[in-house]
Amino acid sequence: MPSAGFEPNNLPDEPYAEDAVLIVAEERYAPFHTLELMPDGSYLLTYNSYVHTSSVRVAANAGGSFSVYKNRKAKVVRAGSVTDENGTVRLPDGSEYGRFARLGDKRYRLGRGVEVDLRDATGADRTVYYRNYDGTVSRVYVSVSEPVVSSATKSLCRTWDYNSFEMWAYWNGKYIVHGKQTVNDGEVDTYFKAIGGDMLGISKEDFLDEDGEQCRKVIFTSVGTYICFYLDGDVEVARWSWTDEAQGTLHYEDSMANEDYDDEWDGYVTVRFAGRQMRIYEDYTYWEDNMSTRVVAVNTLTAAD
Repeated sequence: MPSAGFEPNNLPDEPYAEDAVLIVAEERYAPFHTLELMPDGSYLLTYNSYVHTSSVRVAANAGGSFSVYKNRKAKVVRAGSVTDENGTVRLPDGSEYGRFARLGDKRYRLGRGVEVDLRDATGADRTVYYRNYDGTVSRVYVSVSEPVVSSATKSLCRTWDYNSFEMWAYWNGKYIVHGKQTVNDGEVDTYFKAIGGDMLGISKEDFLDEDGEQCRKVIFTSVGTYICFYLDGDVEVARWSWTDEAQGTLHYEDSMANEDYDDEWDGYVTVRFAGRQMRIYEDYTYWEDNMSTRVVAVNTLTAAD
């Protein structure tokens, strides 16, 4: 695990940092539920409370990884998605992720032709004008969350390219497994070594995901949204928050987790920065029938260009 002493990085702001905002509709029958504009020029548009009401903590699990690099064996359900010719990603619940374009002061066009006017979103009016695909214009009363600008949050909250996941496992204190998966140009290189594997019945599939199930891109936003894009096309949207910002420890809430996963575990995750790289460290123990499996892991990511 990393030594104590969390130091933020000094990377420049992403190109659309001044546009970053989360808009939440306060009307029950509004044409959208939330609109988040992200510092890299992308947006997340939801039509119900799917993303922003999750409450399932998934800080660790028995599958060998979590959050940034989720393992399907951990009973986490990821959403299949459909990408159109413009690169806009549609999730099964109707939410969509894509790129926005500036039309003028606080006015934007989203990836599939929706236009929004946010000039009156703050202040007394708190109103957004929303032009739908068919040209219908709606006036929507909203609440607005401005980005948090602490140095730690600014360091974390950007778009990251996923590089690798490396883990070490211990059974009842005995070292039994070392594995690593590296993502490079859409291809995955896997290394796996089990010590005493025949005796314990250990296989690579117990700790590492199959090819295609690895994360390729991760986004953290300053209003608490987390998005992971997987090589096989799936997308996961979740929530994150600081547990101890001064030490760089995080807490994730997964909007698509299976609440029936009740096995006992304990663990934590920390982040560290070095230049353009971020490392997310995991250390947790899974208990079953008075036997323990401890997993120590590191996720390595690089700030996207």
